[in-house]
Amino acid sequence: MKRRLLAGMCIGAMLLGLSGCNIQTEENEPQIVRGEAPEFEDGLIQIGLIQTGKESDWRDANTEDYLNTFVEERGYNLIYVDGNSSPDRQIKAMYDLIQQKVDYIIVQPIVETGWDDAIEKANQSGIPVIVADRQIKVDESKYVTWIGSDFHEEGKKAIKWLENYLTENGRSKDPLNIVVLEGTEGATAAIGRAEGIAEGIAAHDNWKVVASECANFTQGEGQSVMEEILGKTDADKIDVIISENDNMIFGAMKALEQAGASYGPNGRIIMISFDALGEAFQKMMAGKLHASIECNPLLAGNVEQVIMDLEAGIAVDKKYYTRESVYDYTNAAQYIDERVY
Repeated sequence: MKRRLLAGMCIGAMLLGLSGCNIQTEENEPQIVRGEAPEFEDGLIQIGLIQTGKESDWRDANTEDYLNTFVEERGYNLIYVDGNSSPDRQIKAMYDLIQQKVDYIIVQPIVETGWDDAIEKANQSGIPVIVADRQIKVDESKYVTWIGSDFHEEGKKAIKWLENYLTENGRSKDPLNIVVLEGTEGATAAIGRAEGIAEGIAAHDNWKVVASECANFTQGEGQSVMEEILGKTDADKIDVIISENDNMIFGAMKALEQAGASYGPNGRIIMISFDALGEAFQKMMAGKLHASIECNPLLAGNVEQVIMDLEAGIAVDKKYYTRESVYDYTNAAQYIDERVY
């Protein structure tokens, strides 16, 4: 593939210690900040990365993984765009990257819809598009591959863990009132996890969802939404809280504490979340969180392998799932030292 070269090195990248990376700001109009570095040498692969934003610790780890992988020393010039939680900003960023004639576009979409025209434009321009983390609703032939987690399976894993826990504690026949904290509406992770959770709950006549509210994957909304739920439902009538990511359940914990509610392995309410962040391991070890279903944010290595295969003319699969596990308060101490995010 012919290399298309961009001049300059971003000031932001130099501050991060990452060369060959153009950072686009969080203003409404993305801008590339350029320093006075000389032009890059021939051979660098120009990568455009469209990220969702900074909504969670998981996302921070995911972003850092890309910034550490696609560096000049490894043969890349990365143009990073923070979507700032705006689907419209993400779409505009794709058109901007097409105009800059990058070699590859990596998009981590906030929502699945609205991508048709931008993806078609990338196709017409001969720029391969790699979709990572969340998915998009366009014809699969329009993008090279998708790399990420099986979110539906993650939801099923959460329910399976809950079933086993109740059985081990002689509570499988007990009536169960469940609260679900949902992720961003229209996001693949929220859709898949919600479907897996709902299917599992529906299989139990003695389980009931007493509240299911969107908290947008953020810790702040996790707290405020849980406060609203507690204003309508007495904490003593909540048996389980399932949060579609760790940050939302961290926020929910604050709301529960303010309400004087008992939760976690050392308390009464069963607490289950997703992502398996380092802080989640600390919460499990502290008796505040029962289980966290892993969602691996380290996708950059898989994305790079796809790009290397494409550069070598090797066919790639349409989907790649990451390997993930389930962790709980009984094994968190055993694995916490292995966490890199």
